[in-house]
Amino acid sequence: MADIPVYNAKDVVLTINNIVIQGFQDGDMISYTIKEDRVQTEVDAQGYPSIAINNNRLGQITINLSGNSASHKYLNSLANANKIVPIVIKTKNEKITGNQAIIAKPADGQFGKQTPKRTYTIEVLDMDVQVVA
Repeated sequence: MADIPVYNAKDVVLTINNIVIQGFQDGDMISYTIKEDRVQTEVDAQGYPSIAINNNRLGQITINLSGNSASHKYLNSLANANKIVPIVIKTKNEKITGNQAIIAKPADGQFGKQTPKRTYTIEVLDMDVQVVA
């Protein structure tokens, strides 16, 4: 019988500028997306197709921290400084990296009955997504 892969959120490690980020909000901790398709296709009026490789490597990473997170102050300082830093998301099966990442703005805030969420959006200029397992 084959081993069944098991996901564990504790195996997900996010580093920004070589600092481990901690204190995520319940639910999705981190999400990422490549901003454009890697290929562009079109067909002319006579039905002849063409394809072009899109070399755009822009990506976006969203981080959902708890308002009580020890990393909230660090990410806020990076956002206020407009600092370009490396970023790595690593799991047992995937590795998402960028050598040039910048936080788009300080996190929006709200206060209420539950622990507040602080969401940071990071623009990545050279995102690379690899499946490693």
